[in-house]
Amino acid sequence: MNMTVDDANFHGAKLVLFGGDQLAIILRDDDPDMVSPNHWDFPGGGREGDEAPLACALRET
Repeated sequence: MNMTVDDANFHGAKLVLFGGDQLAIILRDDDPDMVSPNHWDFPGGGREGDEAPLACALRET
C-alpha cells in the first residue's frame, strides 16, 4: 500500500475490521477525561512520533 500523508495533518488512524459478515468495534472506557467516553468506536487511536498511518492503526488496534 502506498499512501501520501501530509504529516502536519495526520494525528491518528482507525481501522474498519470485518470477519466475514461481522464488524469489530470497541466500547470506549467510561472516563470523562477521554474523547467520547462510553461510546462504541472502531479500533485505532493517536499517532506516536513520526509513525506512518498503517503503523499507527496496527499499534493502536
